Amino acid sequence: MNEQVYVSEVKRVISYARVSTGAQAASGLGIEAQRRAVRAAAAERGWQIIDTYTDDAVSATVEPRQRPQLGAALARLDAGEADVIAAARLGRFVRSMRDLQILLDLSADGGWEFVSLDVPVNSDLPVGSFLRTVVGAFNELERALISERTTAALEVARSRGTRLGRPSRQPQETKELAVAMRSDGESLRKIAAALTESGIRTATGKPNWYPSTVKALLRTVELDRQAEANSARYAAKQVGH
Repeated sequence: MNEQVYVSEVKRVISYARVSTGAQAASGLGIEAQRRAVRAAAAERGWQIIDTYTDDAVSATVEPRQRPQLGAALARLDAGEADVIAAARLGRFVRSMRDLQILLDLSADGGWEFVSLDVPVNSDLPVGSFLRTVVGAFNELERALISERTTAALEVARSRGTRLGRPSRQPQETKELAVAMRSDGESLRKIAAALTESGIRTATGKPNWYPSTVKALLRTVELDRQAEANSARYAAKQVGH
């Protein structure tokens, strides 16, 4: 009975290194140390290094795909010319959760792995899936915090009389007519019909008015009034101080 022998496919690996300062790039010491670490890992794991890419004097704040050499390496991975991209340290790849998310998503979509030797980041292992979940949660939290800060900043601006939203381009007479009709209890539909019959065009130059466009006009008038009132209150407080 013949014994079957299964030979695992040798992974084609791109070695990546990066230094962020001109002095480091000129010395070559940082780059060579990174390359040496990847070569040692390749020998230990049975990898075949097919090419080496190095970004000299490129900051980690530059998005991965925008770096000259890393961008070229990622393109080759997406083209199926390599199976793995490896670096000595995760910081050579990324320095932010956002960029780590980008790299994890790219590797998942492209069907290749990225490996850092200093921390257990291997996008092809369960930890890679876990990291995608964790990083995604952090990014969601960051978006929520940004939204919260933006809302707070807008509230401060509003309280000081800043006019939020796009101002209406309608003449004051049109605004006053719409407000007066609404104050008399007219419906949005009747106001729209009256403005259309009067030949007044909408802000976009259309001849026909609709309840939705009248509602938008009345909303801009209300925002104008709120801004004026808030500005007056803020000015009074400043005088009081």
